Amino acid sequence: MKLLKFEIGELPKEKQFRSLHSGFKIDFHNLYTTDGFDEIDEKGVSTMDSFNPFCLAGLNGSGKSNVLEALANIFFHLESCVAKFKPKNFEKHFRAEDCNPDAFTLEYLIGQHNGHPYSLDYYEKISIVKEVGKRPEMYRQSYPFTKKEKRKSISLSPRFDKQFPQAAEGKNYLPDIVVGYSSGENEILSLPFRKSRLINYDKYREDYIRGYKYEEPENSLIYIDSDMSQAVLLSCLLYEDEMTLKPIREELGILGLKSFRMNLNLQSLYVDDERTEAVPILQHIPKIIDNLKKCASFYQEFEPSRSESREGLFSTLILDFHVDENIKQIFRKYFPTSFELFRFFQVLYELNANSISIESKEEVYKSKGFYTDWKIPPQTPKGNVFFFEDFYIIKNIQGEITPKELLLREFSDGEHQFLHTLGICLMLKERRSLLLLDEPETHFNPSWRAKFIKILQDSITAGNNINENNDKFNIHALKDILLTSHSPFIISDCMPDNVIFFKKDHDFLEAKKASQLGFKTYGSSVDYILKNFFKTNLISNKSLEELKDVIDNGTIKELQFAIEKFGESSTKQFLYKKIYEKLDLKDDSID
Repeated sequence: MKLLKFEIGELPKEKQFRSLHSGFKIDFHNLYTTDGFDEIDEKGVSTMDSFNPFCLAGLNGSGKSNVLEALANIFFHLESCVAKFKPKNFEKHFRAEDCNPDAFTLEYLIGQHNGHPYSLDYYEKISIVKEVGKRPEMYRQSYPFTKKEKRKSISLSPRFDKQFPQAAEGKNYLPDIVVGYSSGENEILSLPFRKSRLINYDKYREDYIRGYKYEEPENSLIYIDSDMSQAVLLSCLLYEDEMTLKPIREELGILGLKSFRMNLNLQSLYVDDERTEAVPILQHIPKIIDNLKKCASFYQEFEPSRSESREGLFSTLILDFHVDENIKQIFRKYFPTSFELFRFFQVLYELNANSISIESKEEVYKSKGFYTDWKIPPQTPKGNVFFFEDFYIIKNIQGEITPKELLLREFSDGEHQFLHTLGICLMLKERRSLLLLDEPETHFNPSWRAKFIKILQDSITAGNNINENNDKFNIHALKDILLTSHSPFIISDCMPDNVIFFKKDHDFLEAKKASQLGFKTYGSSVDYILKNFFKTNLISNKSLEELKDVIDNGTIKELQFAIEKFGESSTKQFLYKKIYEKLDLKDDSID
């Protein structure tokens, strides 16, 4: 999947999405040589076949995160349109005619899982157009996407005329996975992902009631938070080989997985609206739970206490896993890929919504933005259906000879942030994916910031399974990455056509590529980027003001003392110049 264009349509002021006003536009990958849409840009196309993430850069409040938020909202809206299932309490708050943003054009390229190679010749250009108060419309166009190739309309309405409901045709032309991540707990970005989790829970419940077989989540949105990060890491360490795990091993010193415990509280799943009839919540997936037991080193099931039973607990299942090669092979037998295992963990985590009231869900479903967190009450492990415990990692520790066993919770914020991003990249493999990463490097030390883009590239490339028919797809052509950042290290590792700089002037937001601004970002120094992009002094304000004051007003003695006090910088050179000037004046006065 490759993004081509995103544009906000004509919106009344009261419907403006954050800082994205009517007419705001970003061109991502270049597909045509001119605006005539009649000749393919070979240079632009070649960049789609390699690792080239888009970096959205700008000062705080410039609107760069709003693009990620808008895209997350749009894909959530499209998923909701095409879905064969919508919970009753969600459906009454959802209108296909009402999106946020409510008018836009979105264009991208996407291939199909139909046996053809993942190359431009077999891609289709997808255009999604939404006008205020109208349903979105989807169109596809075949290669070479010129005016000669007629656009064909694609239905976004699910079908209910078969024995079982079917998703709309448009589902085939949406990304398989849309990943969201924010280091700063961006509530606007996370909201559509939170809604998706609640929808997935409700689908699980209603599928059981209707007698439908279990399916993995229909919705493509996945948000990587601290809980989901554990599922990501575990899936990677159980399945991926040494070559694939090289980035994690080299940067974090993680050598392997020692052991972990899974806790499953079989709470009541109420099968009627009056909440009088209930079954154990895992009764919809007994075969998968049996397979999980076969993977465990040992397991125990406990009867509830009287008070727990009154609260609706049927039993508690605890599974312990002491990881060796045999355990890994058993997992691979019952869960063929790391992504399948991750999706199962995702379902278990989403069942933690079992304790959330219908009223709280409705508050989230109808929410448009801020102050959503408090609407979902905090949950304790005892109140959850599922949680991990005693998650031990074997890790090399700098300065120590032998590796140590550490709990995952003992890792630093930077290490967790590292795992959030890279773990999911290792698993996506042949999935058509869009990654929306909001400031993914904020907790990194300078060394990791400088390496981040390279490590991201290595992780995605490592996911290219050598046992697959790699001539069928280029793993980089299947994915697009949008990340926001203030870091000059990140910008320096991105090509000028892929750095989009945001500038806000009162109510007008402008987004331009570094190449349009005449800046060569790739390989540029930190000083160059700070000075030209962010108009920032290369020395912090306090020390800079003090240094300037000494240069302007200091005596020879104070200037000489400042030589020892201040570190090296271009401004410091004026200290030496001032000393020479004062010494020359002193010599002249003696003469």
